[in-house]
Amino acid sequence: MEAERRQVTVLFTDMVGFTSFSELSGEEAAYSLMRDLSKLMDEAVRQQAGVVQSFTGDGIMAVFGAPVASEDAPLRACRAALNILQQLKATGPDLETKHGVRPQLRIGLNSGTAVIGKVKDSADAGVTVLGDTVNLAARLQSLAEPNSVVISDATHRLVQGLIDATFIGEHAVKGKSDRQKIHRLDAVRQGATRFETAVTRGLSTFVGREKEMEALEDGLDKARSEQCVIDVAAEPGMGKSRLLYEFQQRIEKTSAFVVAGNCSPDGQQTPFLPFIAVVRGSFRISARKSE
Repeated sequence: MEAERRQVTVLFTDMVGFTSFSELSGEEAAYSLMRDLSKLMDEAVRQQAGVVQSFTGDGIMAVFGAPVASEDAPLRACRAALNILQQLKATGPDLETKHGVRPQLRIGLNSGTAVIGKVKDSADAGVTVLGDTVNLAARLQSLAEPNSVVISDATHRLVQGLIDATFIGEHAVKGKSDRQKIHRLDAVRQGATRFETAVTRGLSTFVGREKEMEALEDGLDKARSEQCVIDVAAEPGMGKSRLLYEFQQRIEKTSAFVVAGNCSPDGQQTPFLPFIAVVRGSFRISARKSE
């Protein structure tokens, strides 16, 4: 692929005390431990459509949003980071039995533009991600407490309203002239959507889309006498959610009965998830309540 600038979210992990463990237990033991850890982390990253870009010796570097673009890459990265810690907690006793140590990880996330491309011209050369976004993500992991995730202010702005986070102050970061605002990632909110969060912050003026709105209104008129299905399809970020939101605002003034359900990346293993969301919304059932 030709080198190009992309909006990405970068995740770095670092094992606490790896140098001491390697010195005491030897290189073979360190290799065996990191092989198990890297498998755990790779699975968590892949589940959220991320790519492990490189192995750093005592951790990984993963990228979300490249080479395949994703409109919710920052949120996917947050899910992956928390999943890594959850899996590490679950497998900690087994790892301790096998390797004689219960590993702890620090994780850092940062979002921004980066250059994506091949540094070498050979056919087997891999894609490399370079830029200040990557450098800051690597620095952030050192600011995290063991078994915690820290995110930059840039990432926090992109997922605000979709996560629970705690502001932990401004910190001097090597290579950055200004102090950086850092947040600790606590949880991803269940049921929250990116568009709903944007609505609470206020939307810009809705312009254009006259033809699309006319097609939806024609479909509504047709549905009053016969069954009608309309499929709205477009690339991520093209305004599908906004179009349907504006359409719903119009038809609320009519006699139409509206039900809605949403899919989410963390619900891929749940059959009929949109229909479950419809039932929850109709009967005001919280997602935290038992099915």
